Amino acid sequence: NNFESKDNLKDIVMDEDSGDLRSISSWASEALSWLLVASGNDAASSRFAPAFPDKQKQNNKPLRFSHFARRCASKKNKNKLPSGDNDAVYFTPVKRDRAPIIARIFRPLLRDLFVFKVVNTILTHLGIDSDFDTLQLYFGEWLRSLPADAIKANMSGNWRPMVRWLHDMILNAYQRNRHNPEELDDASLEKVVKLESLLKFCNEIEDLPKAFFIAVICIDAVSTASLQIEEKTYGKITQMDSIRPWETLLRRLRVCLLVSLRLSGEVDSGGFNPMTVSSVSKPGTFSTYAWIAKDELSLSHENQVLMAMETAYMSSSEAFYPSTADGDATAHKKAVLQSCSNSQRGSLRSPSGLTSDSLSPPLLFYLKDHGRCTTRLAAHRALILVGLWGQTPGNMLLLRRCVESLQIAQENTNQFGLATLLEIWQSRIRPVFQSLMFGLGIADELSHEVFSSLIEDRVWLSEFTFHARTVLGMILECTSKNLTQDISDEDLVSDKSEMWPPLRECPILSALVSKLRPVKSSSVMLHHIVAFTFEMTHDIDSIASAVPSFTSLFSVGSLFSEMPPIPKESIEQRGLIDQAIVDRAQKSSSNPIIDNFDCIKDVELVGKAFGLDPRYTRTRYLIEIIRLGKDASINDLLGGSSAALMKPLFIEELVEILCVRLHGIISSLKRTKQYRGVVSRLDAEASTWVKEQAERITSQDDEYTPVSLIITHSLILRLRSMAENDALSEQINSLCLISETLLKAVREQEQQRVMNV
Repeated sequence: NNFESKDNLKDIVMDEDSGDLRSISSWASEALSWLLVASGNDAASSRFAPAFPDKQKQNNKPLRFSHFARRCASKKNKNKLPSGDNDAVYFTPVKRDRAPIIARIFRPLLRDLFVFKVVNTILTHLGIDSDFDTLQLYFGEWLRSLPADAIKANMSGNWRPMVRWLHDMILNAYQRNRHNPEELDDASLEKVVKLESLLKFCNEIEDLPKAFFIAVICIDAVSTASLQIEEKTYGKITQMDSIRPWETLLRRLRVCLLVSLRLSGEVDSGGFNPMTVSSVSKPGTFSTYAWIAKDELSLSHENQVLMAMETAYMSSSEAFYPSTADGDATAHKKAVLQSCSNSQRGSLRSPSGLTSDSLSPPLLFYLKDHGRCTTRLAAHRALILVGLWGQTPGNMLLLRRCVESLQIAQENTNQFGLATLLEIWQSRIRPVFQSLMFGLGIADELSHEVFSSLIEDRVWLSEFTFHARTVLGMILECTSKNLTQDISDEDLVSDKSEMWPPLRECPILSALVSKLRPVKSSSVMLHHIVAFTFEMTHDIDSIASAVPSFTSLFSVGSLFSEMPPIPKESIEQRGLIDQAIVDRAQKSSSNPIIDNFDCIKDVELVGKAFGLDPRYTRTRYLIEIIRLGKDASINDLLGGSSAALMKPLFIEELVEILCVRLHGIISSLKRTKQYRGVVSRLDAEASTWVKEQAERITSQDDEYTPVSLIITHSLILRLRSMAENDALSEQINSLCLISETLLKAVREQEQQRVMNV
């Protein structure tokens, strides 16, 4: 027996009489905890299944020699059978075919410590006992094929055949190096001592809990063997250097398990990349931003809440990296495990809300460097939310939250912000709008059954159109600026953090950016105008007649093609703008104070495309607010924006409104006996003119809200100050005289009534 050594394993002590465990390593304890947590998680079936399922019953049967012979090959020429007494016998390079042989060779290690010499005898007769890389590969494949319970027995105690076999293999390599350095040089010995072939194998295992178990077995074997070699080589090979790669692997496995269990195995949006330490280490395979965004959405869909959380964790002194030695602390391990096993964790559709439970912090707590990439995280939240909305398009709250995330994502006019906007427009919003304009049958990606009922719902239709316009507006804003990145490539590369996976470029967003095509502003503007007019009128025929290139819109490539200009300042276009202004005025009239024109920015944008002066839009808006009787809400706005108004139009319209108001007040006073005498004091000619104007104006469809005499008089005084030297100044003076006379007479009447009482 060339492998068996006389040195006992020294790290674990077992009471041989009772067989009870006295101690267990911290790594072994964590491995058992991960198995327990993983067993009740969705990732157990979706991500942790072995590459080749265990076929224990078949392996228990005797293997025919002919089957064995067919699975043998020479390493020098794998297509021929071995020949010559000195040729080593290897197994077929097809893993599935050699698995039954490997299972039978290493099966004695499942029994007790003393039968593993049978394993070594077989390997020696095969001539591969000194091919340490191949031995590690075969041993790793066998361990991976075993059920977890079979490996658990080797987590503690002296009776650990798997650990002992690896331990003695390392010492055998040392003996070969000492006696025959030409056969195994010092560099090769160091690789064997570190079990580098097994290390690479464990880096590529998909079954993460099992990979953790195998790594624990390996680090224990490396630890005990390298300690003995360190003493014999006077520190040329040290225990610390030998186990360091395995500690790094175990900590990275901890991160992979945390992410996979926290996200229930949904770690890859495409579903094609298995999560292994090796695949996570490679740039361009997984997006850590997508992981964190998905985890954030399981907590809340409120962007402001999530951004506050990102800021808080960035500066948190309690946050730590599980991939470093800090993660080895007992309290930190408990927090990581609790984050995975928390039964109260929400789902993407039903977020749990943020809690004060510090024992189950979110994923960002462990990858806090990503908190500085708020726009990238927001972009991923938008992509996830719009995907959920696509599955349930009736849930407009999802689309609303998606648009809110997009507003954050393109805040700094990032390249990936525009790329995300275009992806969501092209894949989700555009097909719906295309179906609205030209019929459901034209967009194959939409379900006729689902959307036929939704487009009949005016509330759903109005909200969808609003969000679509918002997205188009953001695209237009991005195309008018120089695009940048929220964090430069240099910042990502030069990041000195110990976090793993490190902060780096996102493969998902990079793929979207690579698809970017030059967007034509004229086309985006035209789409925006059509969406805007559709939201107001729902009259597709009128839109089609007003926009010559209507039939070319909302196709796959329409945003990237130049569109012919639309006619300017037509009567129909001015009517559409007036209609929009009335709608916005009615919606904002409930605000006690209106101090800006933000609510009509999009109306101004469309008006500008129609060739209308923005002053016209603002003037009409103030006129409508006054028509609704909300003069007091725009006092400050009116005083500060008079220079940005079309004064002739404003004065002319307000004179008409004031005539209607005064006529209404006069009529009301006439119906009250005690005020009839007040009316008689008015100038007859001026009163007749007010009456004629009011009757002419009120015969139209416009609605006028009654307003008190005091507010009306205040408005007349403001208008008179604006209308100096204006053609209508004489008429305004007449209105002012009427209102002053009425106000004075009413006040005198009220004083007399009080005195009589």
